Amino acid sequence: MRKYTNILVIAEPKKDVQIALKRALEIAKFNPKATITYLRVVYDFSYDLLILNKVKEKPIHEDIEQTHIDHLNEIIEEYRSQENSEATIVPKVVENRDVGEAVIDEMRAGNYDLIIKAANRHGILDSIIFTPIDWFILRHAEIPVIIAKNNDWQTGGNIAVCVDFTLNDHLQSNVAMLREAQVLAKATGSRIHLINSAPVYMPTVMLEVPHYSPDLYEQGVLEEHRNRMFEFADKHHIDREYCHIEEGMPDDVIPSICEQINAKAVLIGSAGRSGIAAALIGNTCEEIVDDIDADLFVLNRKAIKLEKEKNRE
Repeated sequence: MRKYTNILVIAEPKKDVQIALKRALEIAKFNPKATITYLRVVYDFSYDLLILNKVKEKPIHEDIEQTHIDHLNEIIEEYRSQENSEATIVPKVVENRDVGEAVIDEMRAGNYDLIIKAANRHGILDSIIFTPIDWFILRHAEIPVIIAKNNDWQTGGNIAVCVDFTLNDHLQSNVAMLREAQVLAKATGSRIHLINSAPVYMPTVMLEVPHYSPDLYEQGVLEEHRNRMFEFADKHHIDREYCHIEEGMPDDVIPSICEQINAKAVLIGSAGRSGIAAALIGNTCEEIVDDIDADLFVLNRKAIKLEKEKNRE
């Protein structure tokens, strides 16, 4: 993956296996010039006591920061040895109460072009009560994000690209994701598959129409989606054999097809909804991240827009 030269990796201090760092080293094999920043977010709650004591300036705990840096260096050398890698890895420690905000702040401060974070399991009420770190990053990142699962990237295999033809605005997202998938497929010798879901929203009033057939309506919707997918596949030289479409909602169809084709990486766009919109409507990438046993490569609207502006320059 040649284009990713500055990768931001989020350390997971409570996990035994540093999946995100491992994935970054695998990507760095395809670009020897890549630099990996291994970021750990820490916060000492004793700082809050200083506020109560009206101490305005927070003391610099250089010894504590150095302890974290030393620990990160130990992990780096361990994984560098495992992967037999000579990639440049820079350990970094920042202080922030909120990990998600710290990651986004670091992304904006540095010249990064990819974020990698290990996947975490999420509860049913997470999107309503609070926002998990993974979701916060997916919503606010202005560059591509990989949510890594504990799988090896092997030569060959299948890469799934989730395409959406419901709105013309999504066509740009489809092309952007396909371009990323083509780079990944070329580097790993993988095959690209296209996935599309055809949700059928049947107007209630149509049920009152004499001689109306719901089955024919559903068949028509499915056929329309299939034609659009084949047109997209033909335009980008993808065999129709690797186009998959099923009737249903995306959060049901995508995990099902990914399991059928044994996808190792799944590329999907995100609307980047937050707040009430996220709670009521949701983001598909967040809904399926726990249901897919593959790395989730997410491009939200902000990332696509910025990438388009860079290409113009």
